[in-house]
Amino acid sequence: MRAEPQVLHVRSSAGLYGAEYVILGLIPALAEIGIASRLLCLDNQHLHEQELCAKAQASGLDAERVPCRGRFDISTVQSLRRAIAAQPDAVLHVHDYKSALHAWLARGNRRTPIVITSHGQFSFTPALQLYHRIELQLMRRFDRVCTVSADMQPMLERAGVPRANIRLIENGIDAARFTPSVPPLARADLGVAADAIVFGAAMRLTEQKNPLGLLAAFARVVPQLPRAVLVIAGTGPLREAMLARAGALGVASRVHLLGSVGEMPRYYTLLDVFVLPSLYEGLPLALLEAMAAECRIVATRVGQVGQVLDGLDAGLVAPGDDAALARAMLAAAERRAPALLRRRVVERYSTARMAERYAQVYAEVRNRHGRLAA
Repeated sequence: MRAEPQVLHVRSSAGLYGAEYVILGLIPALAEIGIASRLLCLDNQHLHEQELCAKAQASGLDAERVPCRGRFDISTVQSLRRAIAAQPDAVLHVHDYKSALHAWLARGNRRTPIVITSHGQFSFTPALQLYHRIELQLMRRFDRVCTVSADMQPMLERAGVPRANIRLIENGIDAARFTPSVPPLARADLGVAADAIVFGAAMRLTEQKNPLGLLAAFARVVPQLPRAVLVIAGTGPLREAMLARAGALGVASRVHLLGSVGEMPRYYTLLDVFVLPSLYEGLPLALLEAMAAECRIVATRVGQVGQVLDGLDAGLVAPGDDAALARAMLAAAERRAPALLRRRVVERYSTARMAERYAQVYAEVRNRHGRLAA
């Protein structure tokens, strides 16, 4: 029999990406310290499969789908209202604008505390800019706003979110899964030569992640490292553009787009150098996973990345500078991966540490609403 949830997590998901894996890591870590959770997954009308809910249930988590037929659905509000009424002492923890809006309306006049995690504020289309403005307005009314990178705080304060309500809680991973001792994916199975110098990235193939910039940098590397290859784990709308650009740059035979990789711990130990070329980020889990696996690291200085790598032997460059990225990749190929990378993750970026920080926030908002801390 499951324990009664003390936290109701609400997420509208477009697939299994960074924020989803944060939630999937957070819920069991909370359970380890005695905080039971339920995950309410708002349906995405554009997707037949609701991957977050399926993954959570397969992992043994208390998760259920909540029907949602569009950007706003009054029946979704009603479903959440029933869930809140069934667990009147639970904290609502929302993870995106859509969940925030529906949960805010579902709470109504109840005293249920609401915590929101801003996994990253990236809005470029008119629609996303509108949703971002709505989310900011709601954040002003929520009990706590948690960010994954410090550079989000000034924007939140300018939008009217009280500084006293903002908390920085950096993402965490299960470092026991990502270790340098995990046997790597077989190079022969991927068409990668045994003596190749393997550069790699794990990303959605979208403009934010800058895979085309990574290709441009890699094309600069190849003349100086004839054994270099590039492997990329992930899918996305720029896949065809990636294939075309690799051909145009004359590196198609050296670039391997692996799509979704089911054994990510083995993927990282395949790599000699992990590259994060993003134009903007919060705190990407892929970086932490690669560090835990003791990959040599090259990354753009975006979001919380600079703070994560501060004082460590890693290549940091400005976002969008392909030439600097290439130079950092070449330099990384010549150095050894220091064990301090993994130590940094174990000490500062574990799921246990992340769960402890969220537990403190839940206790704060419960006390604020006159409830006993969990």
